[in-house]
Amino acid sequence: MTRSFPAFVLLATLVSPVARAGDWTSWGGPTHDFRVKVKDISATWPEGGPKKLWSRPLGDGYSAIVTDGKTLYTMYSIRKEKEKGKYELDGQEVAVALDARTGKTLWEHKYDDKWYKGMAMEFGPGPHSTPLLVSGRLVTVGVMGQMFCFNAKTGKVIWSHNLTTEYDLAKSEGGRGYGASPFFYKNTVILPVGGKGKGVIAWNLEDGKEAWRGGDFDMTYATIFDINLGGQDQLIIFGPKDVMGMRPGTGEILWKHTHPTTFGANISTPVWDAKHNRLFISSAYGMGSRGLELDFKDGTTTPKELWFNKKVKIHFGNAVRIGETIFGSSGDMGPSMLCSVDMQTGELNWQQRGLAKSSLLAIGKKLLILTEDGNLVLADVSEGEFKELARAQVCSNNAWTVPTLVDHTLYIRDRKEIKALDLGGKAES
Repeated sequence: MTRSFPAFVLLATLVSPVARAGDWTSWGGPTHDFRVKVKDISATWPEGGPKKLWSRPLGDGYSAIVTDGKTLYTMYSIRKEKEKGKYELDGQEVAVALDARTGKTLWEHKYDDKWYKGMAMEFGPGPHSTPLLVSGRLVTVGVMGQMFCFNAKTGKVIWSHNLTTEYDLAKSEGGRGYGASPFFYKNTVILPVGGKGKGVIAWNLEDGKEAWRGGDFDMTYATIFDINLGGQDQLIIFGPKDVMGMRPGTGEILWKHTHPTTFGANISTPVWDAKHNRLFISSAYGMGSRGLELDFKDGTTTPKELWFNKKVKIHFGNAVRIGETIFGSSGDMGPSMLCSVDMQTGELNWQQRGLAKSSLLAIGKKLLILTEDGNLVLADVSEGEFKELARAQVCSNNAWTVPTLVDHTLYIRDRKEIKALDLGGKAES
């Protein structure tokens, strides 16, 4: 069985209801759940698809795009491919800032990034992690765990850490490299690192000094996010064997529920329903999906498994929630189908064929879908069924990166290009 972990490119989901137009500052947007409040998105596209505002070459990588509305930030790699899917150990990674209106490079920071022998990167050299933009600073993490905090305007390095040399970052299973994206919580940057007492580490955003650490579990690809349960903040950690709640500031594990996969590959970020205190988790690699209900009483959280569905396996991309329904691209190593799942029962409402493995955004009661083969699809799911409204071919080189939507402008990338599309405009003449 081939060991492939493409979904670690795309990791995170949070608690707030909608994203604000004008910024998209972390994995999943300001609310971290890929749900977007944008008015007047066109329900149909002219022949040729949405109007292209600009496009330009960009180096290899799957890092998603974050923005303050004026500047785009992402990462890419510079590494020689010796033969298909096999790369030189010596290479560079690049953090880059682009003008959101034109795609012009504003600044770049290149650094050497030597791999260890045995890295299995046949699906591309990364980077996989998505930057964090907060308080005028940009935090990035590369495949070998090199973390930088930049002045977002100038690109000047404010502080940095090497997770491999300073914190003994474990080699990833199968040699896939680091995949989680940095999460911001109360003036700290939080990442899963792995190891006894350092499953999670938090650093002060201001100076990069370690703030706290905790947890005895191996490195995970899934990005951390937070919830509030009964007035108590918790960090949700999707570890390689369990999903768990952690007390921020101390690293104390508050609860856990088992969910082991082959290779410890829990990748796609869980989805939280704050109204009903429900958590959706899903993995490929021989596992499936679970619905949990978190009961909070007298300061103690108890997870209750509501259901398990072995047929729904989020291998690639992210899941999104609309009301009490989960939407995700389900498939393990073979074909995939877009699925609609009842979050209370785990029952399948429907399965839609004809879509390759996909990343999703929820826009009201519509889904914006980017398939791995580069098709952009707009669908209405408001009446309990899949109704395709528009489709266009927009990428061609492994479109595994989740899109970024700001107002009517959609920013997308594949392994060779980055481009901006106007979802309210007309096709190019």
